[in-house]
Amino acid sequence: MKRALILAAFAIALCACHPKGYSQYSWEYHELTDAYDRDCESQVDVAIAKYDSLMAPLQEIVCYSKDVYSKYSPESPLSNYSVDAVRSFAEKYTGEQIDIAMLNFGGIRTDLPKGAVRVYDVFSIFPFNNYLTILDVDGREMEALLHRMARKNKLEPLSGVRMKIDGDRLVECTVGGSKLDYRRNYRVATIDFLVTGGDGIDWGDGIIMRRDTGILLRDVIMSEMREAMAAGKTLDLTTDGRVVITNPIKK
Repeated sequence: MKRALILAAFAIALCACHPKGYSQYSWEYHELTDAYDRDCESQVDVAIAKYDSLMAPLQEIVCYSKDVYSKYSPESPLSNYSVDAVRSFAEKYTGEQIDIAMLNFGGIRTDLPKGAVRVYDVFSIFPFNNYLTILDVDGREMEALLHRMARKNKLEPLSGVRMKIDGDRLVECTVGGSKLDYRRNYRVATIDFLVTGGDGIDWGDGIIMRRDTGILLRDVIMSEMREAMAAGKTLDLTTDGRVVITNPIKK
């Protein structure tokens, strides 16, 4: 038979913890040969069996969801929830007001399931090692960034921001209920991938301060989910009209 590689324990380090209590992971590769068919108890079976007990953390329920929720642009129930969760967590983590949070649609990889949501579901939705980063951004560059998003018709999930776009023009933008002010600075919670230009995000010379937390995005999301479950809440996600587009440009 063809030789292949099997991932024997893709979640073993959910049991290995970050010093601050956030999960890490690692894996081992084991070769799959024709011995797998011949032996009653192949070496691969033995290798996988070693990690059975370590798979349990993946089964932990972190919250309950009222329905299946998807992502889609310019806003969706899942993307709104995710970016709002980032802003909420960042405020509690820093003890400071966070004006804006931003994620990227490309980093949300699958749907949130209905019913029990487990650790492995969150890993599936947020599989990348993206880390929470806090920025202070010049208002002029923040405004320019949002205008570029509208012009390119490539909006990303935003929290704390409400936008009205006509065609490819940003005609109205508020932050925290007030008109975006290019003369002030804004505190932004995002991920390191976007800080370094991922998905074409260009901050210009607007980053005044950068604070890397070392906390994975999926741990941020799970923290907020666990908090909701502890409060007896079931996730009931919606859109709220934070992005309104008239006369959309056809691609």
